[in-house]
Amino acid sequence: MLELDSTVENKVFFYREVKRILEKEGYALGGAWEYDHGYFDYKLANDEGYHFLRVPFHSLKGEIENDNAVIQMDKPYILTHRYQDDVDAYAESSVIQASFNQFQTPVEKDADIPTPYIEKGKIVLQNLEVLLEQL
Repeated sequence: MLELDSTVENKVFFYREVKRILEKEGYALGGAWEYDHGYFDYKLANDEGYHFLRVPFHSLKGEIENDNAVIQMDKPYILTHRYQDDVDAYAESSVIQASFNQFQTPVEKDADIPTPYIEKGKIVLQNLEVLLEQL
């Protein structure tokens, strides 16, 4: 994980406005969101792992996905996850087991980030800063 300094950090917005703008730009609400915090993820690449610009936020007022929710942006960072290339040696073959074990465990949850994705992440973040300045 590589934290990035940004002008969006500590800025306050209506959640619905930020989500509307960012989804048009290719960001997605990360799957690990809760009612009081979440992440907007931008996939930089998925070669030899997944590389994301992640922009975390937390709720100041209301629950995430509520029309009146107010959020504060936290410090953005770039994140790389590397996954296994081969078949999991401990994989279960039954249909019931497969429904519980359908996702691979990352080999490295916080892998080294290749330099080109650091540069790309910084450019994507600069574009995000310009977009959010308009709110």
